[in-house]
Order: sequence, then structure tokens, then C-alpha cells
Amino acid sequence: MTHWTLTTKDLYLLVKMLGGKVLIGISYPFPEHRIDEMEKEWERTFKKLHKLELVDYIDGELKFKDQFIRAMWVLAKTNLVAEIVTDDKKQSLFYFSDDSVIECMKVNEAEFSVVVHHSPDWTWRQIIIPRMLMGIENLSTRMDERLLIIPNDYKRYSKDGGIYNIEQVAANNELEQDSLLVKQLNRSLQSKVHTNRLMMFYQMNNNWSIEGAHVLSSPSFNWTLRMINEDGIEWLEAKQASGKRLMREILGVMERVKEMQSV
Repeated sequence: MTHWTLTTKDLYLLVKMLGGKVLIGISYPFPEHRIDEMEKEWERTFKKLHKLELVDYIDGELKFKDQFIRAMWVLAKTNLVAEIVTDDKKQSLFYFSDDSVIECMKVNEAEFSVVVHHSPDWTWRQIIIPRMLMGIENLSTRMDERLLIIPNDYKRYSKDGGIYNIEQVAANNELEQDSLLVKQLNRSLQSKVHTNRLMMFYQMNNNWSIEGAHVLSSPSFNWTLRMINEDGIEWLEAKQASGKRLMREILGVMERVKEMQSV
């Protein structure tokens, strides 16, 4: 499997050189750089890539290794990006083209490991779905009702390992304060194995939109939390999930994006 370790500065300089306007999922690393400083950064990047035998300067032109520059071209021109975040720590970004997928796996705040994968279908089956199902055991569901959760609240629940505002969650869902469903979600958060988040960024008419879902695994129940909009309010729709529903929710993210892109 071909891979390279590049800094965020390397990635942004290469994407800009190829005409890319944004690099979804990676913070811009040059907020205050002047033109002369950018030239120095590009010189440093070129020397690094030359040392890695990824680029050479021949007859007054830059000559990149074919596989490498094709990968950078995908990053610069893609209109579809998937992001997986596990336990709010491990981040991977997948940049799609028609025949390959480029993964940028976060090493630290300044570096990413860039991996070239096969076709989009292969990447979904062999990489994305298995990662989203990490920590999942074959557990049955007990309740089929949904809970509407405020997205920013869920971030805190995941970090803290529990629901800090149980009464408010019950009220938002018109439930009793001692609701069994809320208690079961709280127990799953307290004993969580992993929290996985899948976000799909897709471009339509020069604008980027987002679709996504979360998967929460625990020894008691597994949960899916789908991004929805009701009456102009953004929610996460939380439901207990077994194997089939888990697969349906994960694949459903991609299916909804395909439907939007085909409009």
C-alpha cells in the first residue's frame, strides 16, 4: 500500500498549485503568512519532496512522480469527502475520485499519512464500514423509539461519558424525567467502547453540504445517531441498533449524498 507522510503545509501548497480552492477537513496552516514567507514554505516543501524522490526539476519544469501527483490531484479537485472520527481523537479523511480514494490519516496536529486506496466501492467495503463498526458486538435492541439529541450536547456526552442534562433531554422528547430510553442511552455512554462519527461533505453548484451519522458502541446497547432537520432545527436522531440497522444507517449516509448529487 502506497503512502507518504506530509505536513498540512505540504498538502495545502500542493493543492493550491493544482488549482484547488479548499481542502475539506484540514485546517488552513497559513493564517498570517506573507507572500515571501509562502515562497520559503514552498521551497522547503520542494526540498522535502525531492528528497523523497517524489519530484524533480527538469528542463525548467517540476516533474512529479505520477502516482503521487495523481493523489494530490484528487485532493485538489474532489467533490466528495468522507471523514471518520473515532473517540474524538483519531481522524481520517477520504477524498473520492471515480477510480480511487485518497485517505489522509491524522498523525498529529501538523502531519497526515496519505494513503492511496482502490475504487470507492472497495474503500467503502474494506475500510470505511469496518472502521465505523469497530467495537460493535451483536447485541439485540430493547426499544425502537427515537431520542432527539442536540448535536453539541452529544459532543459533550461523548467527552464526559454521560448525559449531564437528563431532564432537558426528556423534556425535548416529551418524555417523563425517569424515561427508560434516556436512562439506557446514558448507561451506554457511561460504558461506551467507541464513538464513531461519519461525515460526508459533497459539493453541489459550488457549495459544500454535509450529511452524517454517529455510531455508539457499548456492552449494553449499540446506537446510531443520524443527522436530521425538523422544523428548521438540527438534531441527532438516536436509536438503538442491531447489525442490520447499523449497516443501513452507515450506508444510508452515502445513499442520501448520492441522491442529492443526482438532483
